[in-house]
Amino acid sequence: MLEFNLKKKQARKELYYKKNNFVAELGIELINKKTDLILHKPNSSILFDERLKVKDSSSNDFIINDINLIFEKEKKVDALICNFDLQIPLVNNAQNLYKNIYKILNKNGFFCFNLLTLNSFRTLQKIFLEIDDHVFNGAQLRFGPFHNISNIISDLNDNKFKEVVVSTENIEVNYKSLNKIRKDFKELGISNYYKEKSRSNKNFYKKTTSLFKELVAKHDYIPVEIEISTFTSWK
Repeated sequence: MLEFNLKKKQARKELYYKKNNFVAELGIELINKKTDLILHKPNSSILFDERLKVKDSSSNDFIINDINLIFEKEKKVDALICNFDLQIPLVNNAQNLYKNIYKILNKNGFFCFNLLTLNSFRTLQKIFLEIDDHVFNGAQLRFGPFHNISNIISDLNDNKFKEVVVSTENIEVNYKSLNKIRKDFKELGISNYYKEKSRSNKNFYKKTTSLFKELVAKHDYIPVEIEISTFTSWK
């Protein structure tokens, strides 16, 4: 079973909240559209980003470091809402995480979050398959984790969450440099956080730099597919 290094994700959090990032901003927008539709506004909410909004909520707590801090406080709330903060934790310990979230929600509590799902990074993964095959004669683990929508829905249902609804937004972000791609997704805390490090060497970096320069020169940009799935559910 793959494991991911959460310490690196937490180390990136400060960057994430200080820099503009199109994917992060879009995720916030999608979440806020969902919370606008809530008929019974929560009295208390835990939000993982100061840009998240819950209209008419009388009490909002912002948690921007570690989800485990919530469970340690054992505070009951009407809503828990986050952007991409569960991307890696749901791979490491999904069942325990769902149970703890369910436990801290009040009756009829609202749970909403974003995940990057399986149709993300298709072109970029193909590019690196070519690079890895050329340099290492085989593919390396470089991207993800990306989640399967059906599996997430099943897990929510299995953990007693009700009225599970998912909406999916597919976009293509055009980048003109590899550095910008790396920066954006490192800020989200979801790029190449495998504990078992993928191999790299001078030939890999030379091949990568050369290929990306060729692609930008020929096509003006590098397309990066992003599939954002927004999940809503109730206790």
